[in-house]
Amino acid sequence: MAAIPPSLVDVRAWIQVPATLISDEQLQIVINAEVLLQAKLCTIAEDPTGWPADLRQAIYRRVAREIAAKGIPLGTFGADSEYGPARLSRWDAEIGRLEGPSRKVVFG
Repeated sequence: MAAIPPSLVDVRAWIQVPATLISDEQLQIVINAEVLLQAKLCTIAEDPTGWPADLRQAIYRRVAREIAAKGIPLGTFGADSEYGPARLSRWDAEIGRLEGPSRKVVFG
């Protein structure tokens, strides 16, 4: 039996984004994309109880980051007079920590 990723209802409850901000269809597209990306990067063990807990938490964070970045299409925000605009980080240390033990190692 294959592990089942977090549902739309679970993700919406965790990230606490109302349907007025992002529709169910749009949110499901984001969830599908993040689950696919995670599956390419990590080994997902067969677990009849559902998605492994650490990878489930990483999916929640991945989706939350994607939704938060939706309003920042160019990846820059703020205009500090001293340092200029800031860029969104491509790396989330918490996602790295959660997915680290399951990451696929590629040589060559």
